[in-house]
Amino acid sequence: MRRSQFYIPTRRDVAKQESINAYLLTRAGYISQITAGAYALLPLAVRSIHKIEQIIREEMDALGGSEVIFTALQPKETWEKSGRWDDPNFRQIVYQDEEAGMTFGATHEEPMALVVKEKVQSYRDLPVVLYQFQTKFRKELRPKSGLLRGREFRMKDLYSFHEDEKAHDKFYEQSAASYLKVFERLGLEAYRVKASGGVFSSEFSDEFQVICPTGEDEVLLDHKTKTGFNKEVEGSVPKHQLKGLERVKAVEVGNIFHLGTKYPDAFDFKFLDSSGKRRSIYMGSYGIGITRLLGILAELNNDEHGLKLPLQVAPFQVVLVDLASEGKVGEQLYKELGASGVDVLYDDRDEAPGIKLVESDLIGVPFRVLHSQKTAQEGKVELKNRLSGKIQLVAKDELVEKLKAELSR
Repeated sequence: MRRSQFYIPTRRDVAKQESINAYLLTRAGYISQITAGAYALLPLAVRSIHKIEQIIREEMDALGGSEVIFTALQPKETWEKSGRWDDPNFRQIVYQDEEAGMTFGATHEEPMALVVKEKVQSYRDLPVVLYQFQTKFRKELRPKSGLLRGREFRMKDLYSFHEDEKAHDKFYEQSAASYLKVFERLGLEAYRVKASGGVFSSEFSDEFQVICPTGEDEVLLDHKTKTGFNKEVEGSVPKHQLKGLERVKAVEVGNIFHLGTKYPDAFDFKFLDSSGKRRSIYMGSYGIGITRLLGILAELNNDEHGLKLPLQVAPFQVVLVDLASEGKVGEQLYKELGASGVDVLYDDRDEAPGIKLVESDLIGVPFRVLHSQKTAQEGKVELKNRLSGKIQLVAKDELVEKLKAELSR
């Protein structure tokens, strides 16, 4: 991609904010605030979001999930049947239009149950696992922390349907393991934490928390087992189970819930078991905050020069800057890198060298290739690792091989 053709509105006039991720992502041209709690995702953010979603998609497919896209709008009558329309707890968090009889679904339990009901008749049709990536809306009275807590955000939500509690519990544990794998692939150390089911379930839920000094949640963690408890359930946990746990601030990046038969039963969603008996369906829901993941990755991966995003989620693998040869070497290297499959951003703008170098650090791309008057004298280019700070001089004809070796580590 040529920088001259790619929209990156970096900014110098961003006031220091309490939220590190909002400050850095705005300065680096990833996001632009539209209103409190709602941000436009700009081209760099979209590329990173796509990479995050692809990692999640691969793991959800491995679980046996099928990807769908449901409507954000949901009708009043389905929420009335499940008892959520007039539930004061839900009214606090969802946008409802009484006159139109519609709500922007913060979650999709009702429509998922209704759609799956159309097909499932017997135990042979189970399990069913559906997931989606979608924009969600929630009433946050005091949205803050940038992408970590907003009124509009992108989310992956998955719903599973099973013939009995045993089958559901087995899948629930498989999904927990899958979530931990997702976060590991994203470069995040997540803890599985017991928490309240909140407005979604009367049972304990499982949250996936990442330690962060600016996090809103307070959790008690066992670093050996990577498990723990949210402070909100501390009073319900035997004291001996809390002994030796560290109390820290964290950010919730995912959660999973036992829903039991509540939502299927609300719509008389039954199936015939192997003996011909009509029985209730067991259901679970599983969420990951996509934009929140970008926020926590920015919050934890930065320095005084800007972002330092992990290779697997950075919008590009390499930034190419040519400060000599009137761009001739840059054009040659750009073509060679692209032909070899390297995801490269070539800064071909007629811009001051200092601005090009500063912005290459700011946007957080893991590697920079620099061709300058100094390196040209030796027939080489400078290869800088943004994450480690390591700088190497590499012969131009060896760059592709060297860079691909670095990218594969």
